Amino acid sequence: MSIQIDQIQLVAAIAKEIDRQHPRAGVESRCFNTIILAANNICQEFAKPVVKASEGMGLTAWLASDDTGMSSLFMASKLTGMFEAKNAYPRDPADFGRCLRLVEAVPELESKIRDMSQHGKEWAVVAANWHEWAEVYRAGEGRRLYRLMQLCYEGGE
Repeated sequence: MSIQIDQIQLVAAIAKEIDRQHPRAGVESRCFNTIILAANNICQEFAKPVVKASEGMGLTAWLASDDTGMSSLFMASKLTGMFEAKNAYPRDPADFGRCLRLVEAVPELESKIRDMSQHGKEWAVVAANWHEWAEVYRAGEGRRLYRLMQLCYEGGE
């Protein structure tokens, strides 16, 4: 699904916000052109359809999708060795869901999940609880999963 945004209204809203922050400062044409460029970029991005990860799509397609996050990118980097990403672990069900969809998109990574244990205490917890958390996530029990994740991280197990 894509979202159509009225570019003129967005430009006006940005200009109004600038005026609110700096009353009567005026906007020079160079700055106004920058506002228009920013609004155009925003409109173009929202007009693009959202690309979710899908089962078996492969790493390249997953990386190009809109279904990546810091923890899933780190996981992909370590399990494939194809690129580097900053260490981040899933902190909530949404983060974990992106990691789970990575593994569904690139099924050969599932057998390597235990390897994540070597990337810090939190990743050791994720690896140890992966299958249980995946089951709870797939059941749509986000609140339960969040509590489970917090308890496991606190206990280090």
